[in-house]
Amino acid sequence: MRSRLITRQRQRGDYTLTDLGSSDDGGSRRADLKFAWTGGEGRYSVQVLLSLCYHAGEDRVTWLLAAACTRPWRSCHEAPAHRIGLEELGASGNDEIPIEAPVLAMRGWSREECDRVAELLGEALMASWRTSAVLLLTEPPTVPVEGWPGLVNVFDVDDRFRRTLNQHLPLGCVVPLGARLYAAPCDQLPDFVETGGPVSGEALEGAITRLIQTRGRTPLPEEWADVPSVRAFYDGDPFASPKREPDAELAAKLGRAQRELAEARGVLTILRKKVKIATAERDRQAGEVKVLRDRLAELTAVDVGCLRAQLARLQEEADDYARAFEETEAERDELRRVNGLLAGTLVRCHGADDEVAAAERPPAEFPSFAELIASATATLTRLAITAEPAPAAILDHHPKAAAWRRKAWDALRTLDAYACARTSLLDAGQDPGPELSDVLAFARTGQPGSLISANIIALAESDTVTTNERLRQARTFRVDPRTNPAGRDYFGAHIALERFKSPAPRLHFLDDTDGTGTVYIGYLGAHLPTSKTN
Repeated sequence: MRSRLITRQRQRGDYTLTDLGSSDDGGSRRADLKFAWTGGEGRYSVQVLLSLCYHAGEDRVTWLLAAACTRPWRSCHEAPAHRIGLEELGASGNDEIPIEAPVLAMRGWSREECDRVAELLGEALMASWRTSAVLLLTEPPTVPVEGWPGLVNVFDVDDRFRRTLNQHLPLGCVVPLGARLYAAPCDQLPDFVETGGPVSGEALEGAITRLIQTRGRTPLPEEWADVPSVRAFYDGDPFASPKREPDAELAAKLGRAQRELAEARGVLTILRKKVKIATAERDRQAGEVKVLRDRLAELTAVDVGCLRAQLARLQEEADDYARAFEETEAERDELRRVNGLLAGTLVRCHGADDEVAAAERPPAEFPSFAELIASATATLTRLAITAEPAPAAILDHHPKAAAWRRKAWDALRTLDAYACARTSLLDAGQDPGPELSDVLAFARTGQPGSLISANIIALAESDTVTTNERLRQARTFRVDPRTNPAGRDYFGAHIALERFKSPAPRLHFLDDTDGTGTVYIGYLGAHLPTSKTN
């Protein structure tokens, strides 16, 4: 423990360490270490004495940590045991309660775990020799509360564990619904009890602060009362400059030699452990290599021709499923188109025969995207098509071009129906309502004239595209100066004519029904570049 504390200080370097020496008397060993640091930009100083003692025949090292500070301790200040890393070494108090800075959660345990731990904790709470305080929380506090390593251990328990623990405690020591701080008997402080919830975090901080400040006036335990180094620290001024010894240079050399020897022993121990770990890892890897070789031999024996035949059959099945999926999508789009026409018929309540007949007819077929755009420009009066024809013309050579033209025609008609419905209400001075708040709401609520699914409509691009100037410029197209005096605007909203497979064509639009009463069509073509494309 002594060598590991020295090694940790050299790695950290944010506090000083003085080795006060060690002794060996008939199998019993003692070592004293002194730590010091300043905090708050030099506003206060801390001196800590750690005395370690090992008695022959015992299975642990006993220790005492004494600390002094030029200001009063409070629970919000850093605990000395945490600063020097004592809890990292697995240290425990003389009552065997572990030193841990975080809260130990004990919620949701099984009945057997509750009974076993509750009996041990109940015995520790009633022990007259206990030197660590225990805080039990059954209700969450208003502010986070953590333990103070070496002094206060915090347990977060549920109601079942509380009832189980109370079975092992006298009536006056039971845990209430709320919080209870069991002060160590040596501190001569009453226990802190708060009922109800949530528990006041300020009250808990105050109780822990009083416990810390009282600990500075607590007498030494009997087993440490006659230790010269500990008694000198308690009785003297820890911040007084040490007296210069006549042989200071020799003492410094001796101390340096002892530290180097201790460090060398620690390094030797670490190297031995590393060799042991490396040997175990080598044996483990050798076993894994043997298993992999056996597995490779098994795989090599498999008929490669059989696997290829299986792969070919699976590919054929995948192609069949793809064709069936495309046919299902086409049927779905046709049903949505008919549904939109029928919805318009029901709303208008006249000319039903003509509308039903129109719904039963197949959608308009266009031999090319150019003719589709020309027809939309001539018939869909609420659309302003500024898209360049070249990107759409490239799609005419794709095997799925006919399906894309049908979906594009339905999308354009849906946008025109939305613009007509919204502008008619706005011109009449009426509120369009949530169903006509945007194109997505128009399609999602199945308004008359909606011929496409809401799932293929996106009102904006991702943040990656929107914040990237290059990608944003690729989605900026021509508009009327009444919409934007610059004559160009950003078209983030789009409709997916093909959601996944390349070229995944898109129709980008800009909704200006609140201004000019128009929906602009700025682009129709293959998917525009993203951050994942070159």
